[in-house]
Amino acid sequence: MGREVHGQEEQQQQSSAFEQTYGGDLFALWSESLGDHCHHGYYENHLQLDGNGTLNEDSFTFAREAAVRLIDKLLLWANIPDGGGHGPQRILDVGMGLGAASRYFGKKFPHATVQGISLAKVEVEIATKLTASQNLSDKVSFLYADARTLMFPNNEYDLVWCLECADHTLEREQLMKELARVTAPGGKIVLTTMCNRELLPHEKSLSESEKEVLENIFSDDLAVASWSQPSLYLRLAEENGLEAIQSDNWTKYVTPGVPIWIHFYKNSDLSIVGVKAFSVALPALMKAYEQGLVEYFVFKAVKPSS
Repeated sequence: MGREVHGQEEQQQQSSAFEQTYGGDLFALWSESLGDHCHHGYYENHLQLDGNGTLNEDSFTFAREAAVRLIDKLLLWANIPDGGGHGPQRILDVGMGLGAASRYFGKKFPHATVQGISLAKVEVEIATKLTASQNLSDKVSFLYADARTLMFPNNEYDLVWCLECADHTLEREQLMKELARVTAPGGKIVLTTMCNRELLPHEKSLSESEKEVLENIFSDDLAVASWSQPSLYLRLAEENGLEAIQSDNWTKYVTPGVPIWIHFYKNSDLSIVGVKAFSVALPALMKAYEQGLVEYFVFKAVKPSS
């Protein structure tokens, strides 16, 4: 059985904050230049700059291609069969953004049905329209839902996909519990998120200067909850009985794309909600990636078959 709504008032507050930042105008602006994948990309080569040493329009094409490549690289890394009758049949896309990954799965896995969820109603509305325009509504659908209290039955999905969603909740214990609950026996969970570095044995906390950098990245303006260390997700996976738990640091593969985002927001209309906040956050994120303060954490695990 599913779970009852967890803190209806709290859910509404978080949803409202999220939509105030990631509104329709910002999504329209993003989609026009960067496509409908609202996440990092995977870059095997560094950016090609123009003669003045700056980014150009080709960089946006490069970013769109890299965003799709990230999905393919994650699927390969997680040993998920590539299409045919051997791929996942039931897929849950947690925090699906504009539904780009959901639609990609709908095309890549011909026998699969895909359910995307988001805590932002505007995302659900836009994703639904885009999916209908691509004639995929019969197999790809979207719901307004809280990942901490999924309404789906136990053991429902053989692939649970959670791409850059965990950043938006303080209750990561509850999130991981729900992801594990709805995963079918033998099914896989694939999760990516940004984490702060692990503390060294002699450290009780990050330095004040490090904390200041992190505060400039994740703020109330961006509707992002807090930071955590990679080890938290590994511990939670074990506590929820998952197996074949593996993780990696893909910072070097995603960092080359951050300058594209910085360039995009720098040249965007500051009156659009969210643009100013991202204009501050992204240079700080680039600095944190370069210093090793933040890593792009990728995680995979399997739910035991028995």
